[in-house]
Amino acid sequence: MLLTSTSFLFFFLPFSLLINYLNLPKKRKVILLGSLSAYFYILDNGYLILILVFLTFIVNIQIKKNYFNNVFFIILLLFPLFIFKYSFLFYNFLNIEIPIFIHANFPIGLSFFTFQAIAYYFDVKRKENVEDSFEIFTFLTFFPQLLAGPIVDISTYRKGIRSNYFDINNFNNGINRLSLGLIKKFLIADTLAQITSIYLDSNYEISFSFLSSFLLIFCYTFQIYFDFSAYCDIAIGIGLLFGFRLPENFNRPYLAFSFQDFWRRWHITLSNFFKNFVYIPLGGNRTSKLKNYINLWITFFLTALWHGATLNFILWGLIHGLFLTFEKILGYKKFFSNRLITFILVALSWVPFFSKSVTDTVEIISSLVVFETVNDNFLPVLVQYLNLKFFVVFIICIISLIKFRNPFNQFKNNFLTNLSLLIISIFIVLTSSVDPFIYFKF
Repeated sequence: MLLTSTSFLFFFLPFSLLINYLNLPKKRKVILLGSLSAYFYILDNGYLILILVFLTFIVNIQIKKNYFNNVFFIILLLFPLFIFKYSFLFYNFLNIEIPIFIHANFPIGLSFFTFQAIAYYFDVKRKENVEDSFEIFTFLTFFPQLLAGPIVDISTYRKGIRSNYFDINNFNNGINRLSLGLIKKFLIADTLAQITSIYLDSNYEISFSFLSSFLLIFCYTFQIYFDFSAYCDIAIGIGLLFGFRLPENFNRPYLAFSFQDFWRRWHITLSNFFKNFVYIPLGGNRTSKLKNYINLWITFFLTALWHGATLNFILWGLIHGLFLTFEKILGYKKFFSNRLITFILVALSWVPFFSKSVTDTVEIISSLVVFETVNDNFLPVLVQYLNLKFFVVFIICIISLIKFRNPFNQFKNNFLTNLSLLIISIFIVLTSSVDPFIYFKF
């Protein structure tokens, strides 16, 4: 079930909130949220809910009995992720047919709730209290952020689970974030997706020119931001409705002054995860310069591998690792401290992230210097989709850069404004098709 589907927004969510506002004791609230979250996951993933049960069991046993050393414990937690996301590499290498239960299934949110289980076990604040098995299960499966984050720490969960009363401020803020998230997803991200999907769904050889390459890169650059930040807005909004203050995952990333600044603003909870569990344990920047650069490259190699075990994702990680290394060597404050330059380089780095092959990556980027459109067979197809709605979205994207702020955060947060936003968002949802979020495949 998608957070943007009508069945979720008009049935599952209102029913869940109605029960939640019955002012239940903590224990019953845990059971309620855990049961609702399990049902939410089972609707689309069926028996794959057993993976969450497995993670809960392993974490609980390790906390109580400490059977395994940390390395083996992490390997156990990562085992389902390896089976469903990376085992195809070995099957292909050995020229063995991939088992149907792996080929036909991918547990949505697997990477996110696996990392959340790891973060929970090593969280020092976790030791301040003791959660039983079902509480751990509820923490891992909390449905607003189960499918694509943000990754939540245990202190956030504990504060939310103790809030057993209706809070008008949380409700008001929740409606605001939920409505803005729906508008960003359906109005902006899905409009831009009409352009990028033409390329992604094509089954013929495409030739590009500057215009078509620029449009494709521009659309995907803003599509992935508005798509993923919309999901986080929706998750944070729903969390507030239930009394949980989920962490922010974005802070105007396309206004970053450098790649280092970009990664402080983009997918913040995942960046913090790799920083805390990979970069710092390797030594971080408390080592020699050469070792520091190696630590940086290892971190971004694993970040790329987390997104997918393909050459395109590895190339994407190498590009970010390369620019971050240059910033450290040359001093980014002297050479890279520029919003426009950073934005252009980040936009170019998205090409291997979305392109279908390394060859296409080279073709799309190299076509930016091809100003002749005679041989461009992609541009005529794109022109068919350049309607009024697209140009309105295009202008919104430009304003979000020129004004150095997110235009969707400028609305006054009061009841009438939020009610208006909610009505608008409901109208948009009812008149639009439901498309999955980009990060669901990770």
